[in-house]
Formats: sequence, C-alpha cells, structure tokens
Amino acid sequence: MKVIPTFKAALVGAALVLPLAAQAQDYPQRDIMHIMPWGAGGGTDTVMRSFLNFAEEPLGVGINTQNIDGAQSGVGTMRLMRSRPDGYTIGSLTWDSVITVPKFDLVPGYDTESLAFIGSVTVHPTALVVRADSPWTTLEEFVDAAKEAPGTLTISNVGTGGVWHLPALDFADAADIEVRHVPYPDGSGSQREALLSGETDAASLSVSAAYPAIASGDLRVLGVMAEDRSPDVPDVPTFKEAGFDVVWGSFRLLAAPAGTSEDQIATLAAAFEQVFENPEFQALAEKTAMGPEWMGPEETTEYVARSQERAFALIDSLVEQGLLEQ
Repeated sequence: MKVIPTFKAALVGAALVLPLAAQAQDYPQRDIMHIMPWGAGGGTDTVMRSFLNFAEEPLGVGINTQNIDGAQSGVGTMRLMRSRPDGYTIGSLTWDSVITVPKFDLVPGYDTESLAFIGSVTVHPTALVVRADSPWTTLEEFVDAAKEAPGTLTISNVGTGGVWHLPALDFADAADIEVRHVPYPDGSGSQREALLSGETDAASLSVSAAYPAIASGDLRVLGVMAEDRSPDVPDVPTFKEAGFDVVWGSFRLLAAPAGTSEDQIATLAAAFEQVFENPEFQALAEKTAMGPEWMGPEETTEYVARSQERAFALIDSLVEQGLLEQ
C-alpha cells in the first residue's frame, strides 16, 4: 500500500502537468462521465468532485459528475456496472458499494465482480460526533448518559447495516449500551444537518464529512475508531484509548465497468496517482481532512477483498446476536 504524504519535499516534475492524452493519443479523446452514487453535498460527493477536478489536467479531458443515488449507493453503482466498458464511464465507490449492497442484496443482479477497480482516494476512520453544545465531552460521558437512559439517545448513520451503522452497533455492543440508530439514506450531508439541527444526539460518520462544522466549532468529535489518533483531529482519543476495542473506517475508491481495457485502467490510474503529487491537492486534502491514500488497481482489488471478508464476518456476528436483521 502506498500512502502519499501530506507534504512533498521535492518539486513536481514535468510529467505531472503533461497530459496523459499527449502520451497516449488514442485515449482519452473526449470527456469522461463520473457516476456519484450518493446525493450532492455529502462528504463523498464533495471529496470526489474535488479530486477529479485535479485529474482533468493530467488526463487532458473533462470529467463530468452525475449524481445517481438510492439503495445506499447501489442504484448508481449498478448503473456503472451496466455502462459500456469503453473507458469513458467511471464511478466512485464507498464501503456500502462493495459491502452493504451485495451482502444485503439491496439491488437485484448486483455483483462486485462487474467492477474493475482503478484506485483508492481516501481511507478514513469512523468517528462519533456530537454538537459542541451537547453535555458530552468524552466517549465515557456519552456511554454513562446512554446507560442512565437506555434506548433514548440517538446515533445517526447513512443506512441500516451500512458503513456507519455497523461501527455504531459494534460500539454499542462493546460499551454495553442501548441506543437508537437513525438512518439518513440520502448521505452524510443530511446526516450532518440533522445533527446540527438537534434532530439526533450523535452521528457515526467520517471526520471529513463533518469537518467544516468541526473546524467552525459547531460539532465536537468524541472519538475515532482507529488504531492511532487521526492527524486531522490529533487531540481526539481513539475508542481503544477510551477502553472500547472498536476499530472501523471507510474508503472512497474509483472503478470502471468490468471489461474496460487494462491499458485504459492503467492510464486512468496513472493520472489519478499524479493528483496525489500535486501540492494544491495535498493542501486541500489537509484543509478538508479527507484522509488521502493512494492504492493502485491491484492493491485496491486486494484491499476490497480483505474489507469484505472482515465486514461480512461482523455482519454475520451481529445477526447471530440479534442486533441486526439480514
């Protein structure tokens, strides 16, 4: 796995700005369609639009985003799977795209074998976030409050059995608390607004999805589900530090329909990797806490397989305990 550092010590070479279209005249020759399987304005939509804006220069063509949400990213991803594998349709994928949707059979005929992975853009831990004016300043305080009033506190997610719901279930099990899990299938944008408005007590989501409100002081992060503290919120403890052995996170990937030529996949991957060498992108990544991490096609394919194995085991365990219905 290749992790791109936040700052680059060396100047970017000429290859960074030389459009790949000038290196391989046959592809790409026209704009590329990007399918975003979540609603506009959420964390994934914002991050991936920004990333792909930077990718237009090395590719030498435009990348046009179309939001096709529904079924926890399953509708848009299914559209990607069924698109012509000619190199001119790509799509963003999240945890739900490769884990929740196939595991819970949310979309008939859905099969991740119908995808060709291009690379990763972000890998980021799950966080528990509350309003800054809430009475809880630590995970321990939140747990104590949940124990005092079982079944009353709410934690939001973007879909039952999905990327942010499963970690919250795992946390509740580890902390021996009973809370209500509230889904917002439209994405983290709606989830964030519900938290800010007081509709929910806490949110299980990524730091980047809530970062503007965190940076402004409107939201507070109680903990991150990572082995180590997040560099984006270094003062926030991990769940392990608070005594809860809960480590989960998500990712944002790019893929094309299966059958897209290896040469086209390689061209796209090379352009996307060049974005990580761009100082402007790195500055934006640091400012927005997106958690940038590059993996190429082969590494990403292997990473997805490992993630599916671990997540499917958790889902099966939660189902056996009666904490989740499948």
